[in-house]
Amino acid sequence: MLTPAGGAGFPAHGDAHLRIWLGGTAFDYRAAVAAAHNLIGDWQRKPWCAIELILHTAEECLPETRLPNERLFLGP
Repeated sequence: MLTPAGGAGFPAHGDAHLRIWLGGTAFDYRAAVAAAHNLIGDWQRKPWCAIELILHTAEECLPETRLPNERLFLGP
């Protein structure tokens, strides 16, 4: 089950690193935590790909590319 933003394993604010797998290809994106939370919530209702939430990297770097249409996942 998805934990709320700031809950166990999910950052409270800022941006998150998402990896979305489609057809064996990984796409890395930066997204607002709220958008990532809503995207994963939608995915839990109807999975259509594989999604990873990358919590920590060796250099704590986030991808420069933002999640396409991120603003659609920021609304209610």
